[in-house]
Amino acid sequence: MKFEMVDGLRQGPTLKVIGVGGGGGNAVEYMVAKEIEGVEFIAA
Repeated sequence: MKFEMVDGLRQGPTLKVIGVGGGGGNAVEYMVAKEIEGVEFIAA
């Protein structure tokens, strides 16, 4: 059996930040402005 390493895959936990309402949207906007890496941002 042959295994191949694939570069470019991010390892570690998957973080998703969901901002709801005005305050939540502001929090998401702040985190995006700080260029936090490895996080998926969602605003509703």
